[in-house]
Amino acid sequence: MDTRRLKIKPDWSKTKEEIWEEQFAGLDEHSPSTVVSKPVPYHRKQKWLYAVAAFIAIAILLPSTAYFYKKEVVTSRGEHISYVLPDGSTVKLNAESRLSYKPYWWKISREIKLNGEGYFEVTPGSTFQVNAGKSTVTVLGTSFNVYARKENYLNVTCLTGKVQVKRDHQTVVLTPNMQAQYQNNVLSAGNTNNSSNAIEWTRNHFVFLAAPLDEVVEEIERQYNIEVVTTSKLDYLYTGNFSKNKSPEEVLKIIGKPFGIEFKVKRVE
Repeated sequence: MDTRRLKIKPDWSKTKEEIWEEQFAGLDEHSPSTVVSKPVPYHRKQKWLYAVAAFIAIAILLPSTAYFYKKEVVTSRGEHISYVLPDGSTVKLNAESRLSYKPYWWKISREIKLNGEGYFEVTPGSTFQVNAGKSTVTVLGTSFNVYARKENYLNVTCLTGKVQVKRDHQTVVLTPNMQAQYQNNVLSAGNTNNSSNAIEWTRNHFVFLAAPLDEVVEEIERQYNIEVVTTSKLDYLYTGNFSKNKSPEEVLKIIGKPFGIEFKVKRVE
């Protein structure tokens, strides 16, 4: 038989497209064997980006806020206050004084700025530092008094513990009953007969040893919130003391008598 003359007609009536669809429909791009990730909606991406940005902003801002935020404690003329610092250390501020520190940074650095006069009782711990103008007083745990009312004058008295005083590349170390002074660009230290005199002001009692009379009058003005008027020169040195229990008129009479000076009191409103 000549097979070349044979013709076989397929016994189906479906087109090739229909057969393909029936047999291989599961192999298209959406078949289970193919992993297709769904696109994340735009609003979800936006929320995620905002969350990351907020976290970064907080991480940056919190430390900087803690570092730059300052707390100020101020006394007016005629006022004394006692203030407790974050670690339990205390400071008594004399009249017309200003103190500032960083409360949220305190555990990292116990550092204070002082203008005026303050008596400190420091809780032991990390280094405690008082910056008074260009001078630096550093302690670990002690009690000391700092007088820093003028740019070119400083007086530091150590009552307990040990205190280091720095100014213009000069350094002295104080132990109990020692006192440091910065005057005429020189920082010096020496013993003092009675270091407690330096903090008599905390008991409203004021002691002066060979102090310029004009400075004594300034202290009276500060403590009583008054203005003192006189026509006399005040180029004398005064040694003596007074209690704030007396009226300013009585105090000025006692102070002026040895020099033949009369003072008048002008009240400050």
